Amino acid sequence: MIPTGADAALATPKAGEPPAGWDLRGARAWWWALGAAAAVLALAYAPNLIDLSRIWSNDDNYQHGFLVIPIALFILWRRLTEIPWKPESGLGTAPWWGWALLAAALVARAVAYERSLQWVETATILPAIIGLVWAFGGRPLLYRTWPAILFLVFMLPLPNAVNGLIALPLQRIAATGSYYLLQLSGFWVIQQGNVLSLTTPFGTRSLDVALACSGLKMLMTLAATVTATILLLPLPMWKRVVLLISAVPIALISNITRIVTTGWCYYYIEGETGQHWAHDISGFMMMPLALVLVGLELQVLAWLVPETTEAEEEERKKFIPLISGKGTGGKPGKPDMPRDFAD
Repeated sequence: MIPTGADAALATPKAGEPPAGWDLRGARAWWWALGAAAAVLALAYAPNLIDLSRIWSNDDNYQHGFLVIPIALFILWRRLTEIPWKPESGLGTAPWWGWALLAAALVARAVAYERSLQWVETATILPAIIGLVWAFGGRPLLYRTWPAILFLVFMLPLPNAVNGLIALPLQRIAATGSYYLLQLSGFWVIQQGNVLSLTTPFGTRSLDVALACSGLKMLMTLAATVTATILLLPLPMWKRVVLLISAVPIALISNITRIVTTGWCYYYIEGETGQHWAHDISGFMMMPLALVLVGLELQVLAWLVPETTEAEEEERKKFIPLISGKGTGGKPGKPDMPRDFAD
C-alpha cells in the first residue's frame, strides 16, 4: 500500500533529516552509541592515561595535568550551552572521514607502540578523539567541541628533546636576569654559570638556579591558564593572540622575580630553615603574580584599543556620510545647509 497525504510526508523525510518519531528514541540510541564508543576508546588508552598520571605526580613541570581534563569538560559544556546542538543535526551527514581519521590514529598508535615511541603513542589520543567526534556528529559537533579537544594538548608532557631545548635556555635567562636585577638592587653578586654567589652579612651564599628552577613549570602552567582564558572569554582574535604570545615573557618575569626574592631572603634571613621557607613561599607566589600581570595586560590593551558598544557604533555610522561627502553637496565635512543660511 502506498502512503498518501500526511502519511506520505511522515514516511518520506527529507534528505539529511531524521525520520518522524526519531527524536526521543533515536537521540537516546545516539547517546548510548557515543558513550559506548568513548568508553572503548578510554579503555584502549587506559595504560597511556595511567602513565600520564604518573608523570603529573612525579614531575613538577606537569602537575597542572590533573586539571586539564576537568577544565576541558567545562569548556565543552560552555560551548554546547552557547551553541546548542542536538544529535539529529548530524544524522546522515557525518562523513566517513571521521571513521577514517579514527582508524588512522589507532594504526599510528600501534606503529608507535611497536617502535617504543611512547610520546607519539600517547599523543594519538587527540586525533582519535577528533575522529570519534567527527564520525558521530559531523562538522557541526566538531565545530562546537574543537576548543575543548585543543585544550587537551596541555595534558601531554613535552618530548624529551623539546624539553631540553626549552628548559636550558630558560635556565640561562633566569640566572642572568636574576644576576643583573640583584646587582641593580645593590647586592654584591658573582655569576658562575647558573650559580649566583651572593655576599651577605652571614658570609657568601650560593644561590643555585637549578634546572628545576628554569621556569618551565611556570611557562607550562601559565600557557594552559592563558589558553583556557582566551577560550572562555569573549575576546577579539588579536587580543587572544597577544595574550598567548605574552605568556612567555610573563613566565620569565615571574620566575626571575621569585629568584630575586629568594636572594633577598638569603641576605636578610639566617639559618637553613628560614631560607627553605622563603624559597617555598616565593615559589607559591609565582602564579598569583603571573595572573596579576595578565590582568594588567588586559587592562592596558583595553585602554589602548577601547571596545566600542553597539550604541557607539551606531553613532559613528551617522558621521560616515559627513566624512565621505555623501549628503553634503559633494563637499566632504560640510553638511547641506538651508538656502537662507547659505545666503
